[in-house]
Amino acid sequence: MSSNFIWAALLILSASLTQTGCISDNSNPALPLDPSADLEKVLAESADFPLENLRMDPTTLKMLADLRSATAKYHRMEVAEDDGYSQATPCISHPNLGSMGYHFVNFDLVDGIFDPTQPEALLYEMDQEGNMKLVAVEFIVVTEAWEEEEIPHFGSQIFDIALAPTPLPFDNYQLHVWVWKNNPSGIFTKFNPKVKCGENGSH
Repeated sequence: MSSNFIWAALLILSASLTQTGCISDNSNPALPLDPSADLEKVLAESADFPLENLRMDPTTLKMLADLRSATAKYHRMEVAEDDGYSQATPCISHPNLGSMGYHFVNFDLVDGIFDPTQPEALLYEMDQEGNMKLVAVEFIVVTEAWEEEEIPHFGSQIFDIALAPTPLPFDNYQLHVWVWKNNPSGIFTKFNPKVKCGENGSH
């Protein structure tokens, strides 16, 4: 699979989805003063990596803190757009598991490289006032372009395997990381029961 084919497929997917899922460009103007200050609060109730386990896994905990520091600027959506992220999906939800939110993807980053501080996608939730709030990130690695023998992993967490055509038109490794909103189902779980896709993000 050529990089040109992957790029074309992503553009087609983005165009088809954004036609029915457009949002306003309102964003949360407030940036946390210390991106790592409430990391433990965000992670405390996670099912897959409870806080006590993370304290015994300092490598993953440090990577999560670094990821928050690297993505704190994207609480301002205009900064995300300036850095190449654009809306790629409407708000994605599941009838029983919760929602992922709106995916903003930097298509230039979707390749065979995994950078733990540079996610390919940012996930936003719309609040009742129509403001977009950063809640999570997603890493996407093109399987065919990945040159390592082992599946990529974020600290001790291995990536999920996603086979085409769901949800992308090419096989990929992907991982959702809920570093900006607590996910009771787990830090690395795709859907968050606390995220809703109702009108104007109403809960």
